[in-house]
Amino acid sequence: MNDKEIMSIALEEAKKAYKRKECPVGAVLIKNGKIIAKAGNREVELKDPTAHAEILVLREAGQILNAHTFRDCIVYTTLWPCPMCANSLLRAKISKVICGAKSFKYIYKETFNPSHLSIVGPIMNNECRDIFIKWTKKTNREFILSLEK
Repeated sequence: MNDKEIMSIALEEAKKAYKRKECPVGAVLIKNGKIIAKAGNREVELKDPTAHAEILVLREAGQILNAHTFRDCIVYTTLWPCPMCANSLLRAKISKVICGAKSFKYIYKETFNPSHLSIVGPIMNNECRDIFIKWTKKTNREFILSLEK
């Protein structure tokens, strides 16, 4: 399948989301030319603000591929990923994202405006950091701590 054929499948997922009265975004995750997962937004249906199409394909791929990172996968999405999805795709180590359309300024200026979130802390700084430090040592990830200096 070529990019346009795969994007057409993502668009079908967006159309299904539209019919469900969801924000009409669709995504498809591909590995070695094979569709592993496809989804449309389901925030309203699942009452879950993280149930964006891109997140849903990552969740499904995780179950199917028995992994939490996908270095050799491509995600097709009908709309440029929002900041939450973009960061999730980075965290999942997706190798490439192919977008059907540019996004809209509203998404960045209003929906994901960091000034709308009040963050307080640190509270219990040492205790909360200590468990993370313990995990880095136990899992041979102490290099993470060296980046703090």
